Amino acid sequence: MRITPEILEKQWGSIKYTDGGFLQIDTQHPLEWHIGYQSIRQRTLLLVSDTEIGAIDSSKSMRVTRRRRELDNRWTLSFELLRDEQQGVFATLCCDVIEHSRSAGDEKEALKLVITRYKQWSKLLETRRSGLMDEHSRKGLLGELLFLDKRIQTSDTALEAVQGWSGAENADQDFMYSDGWYEIKSIVASAPTVSISSLEQLDCADTGELIVMRIDKSAPERAGAVSLYEVVQRIKDALSTDAQALDLFQTKLIAYGYLDLQEYSEQKYMHSSTQHYRVDDSFPRLTKNNTPPQIVEAHYEMDIASLVDWLKG
Repeated sequence: MRITPEILEKQWGSIKYTDGGFLQIDTQHPLEWHIGYQSIRQRTLLLVSDTEIGAIDSSKSMRVTRRRRELDNRWTLSFELLRDEQQGVFATLCCDVIEHSRSAGDEKEALKLVITRYKQWSKLLETRRSGLMDEHSRKGLLGELLFLDKRIQTSDTALEAVQGWSGAENADQDFMYSDGWYEIKSIVASAPTVSISSLEQLDCADTGELIVMRIDKSAPERAGAVSLYEVVQRIKDALSTDAQALDLFQTKLIAYGYLDLQEYSEQKYMHSSTQHYRVDDSFPRLTKNNTPPQIVEAHYEMDIASLVDWLKG
């Protein structure tokens, strides 16, 4: 059975922290998992393994402790939440770590997956205490995911489509494929300009595309409106038969800063239109090659109406 944050929240709620001890969860897993409290506030996820566990650094958000039990010589690894404001995020983190390592063939492989996932989450929580992206980042991610969703449908393999999503890895362009590169910009329907955030963003020797998506906040009941959470789940469903592609997608979501939180399902958006602009040698853009060497960084606005000569289709 797949563990969800709702299930964990309910199970944590059933534990009387004053009694001590831990509650075992999820018996169909290569590792033995328990949840409990170190104190009234400090929720803890604990795993038990016959495989030796190496040293792991704690973070500002979590205290990580490993030890070998004298009773049976088995190893334990505990993740103790230190920040009260991250309790909702912690349940999601625990579920993701458990599910990410579920498909491992043995304990050693499962432990490796657990530790890798913990490090990814730890890095994310250092920069976002609440785990939530700001509105600008949400719309930017939504635009990229809408593009990725279509790309999955037209690519030879789903894995190929996900591998090309380079924006999640802070690359200069959002998508890189054998047929070209693509930079996605999400703006409101009435915006007359589009922002280019660096000299590198449109600087690529190959021909690519600047894709402008018109996306606005919408009333929840409006037909055709979607939430960021819904688009993420739609892509996960499309990748459900390809474990490697799904795992890579989830890894890139975390790298981008996305967590499966309730807040991302509440706000709906309307994607009203998309324009594709060919970016070639004639396209008006600033790059390191056409700006004075004294200028090492630039952020500029482009008038969309004046780009009509490069509009595709």
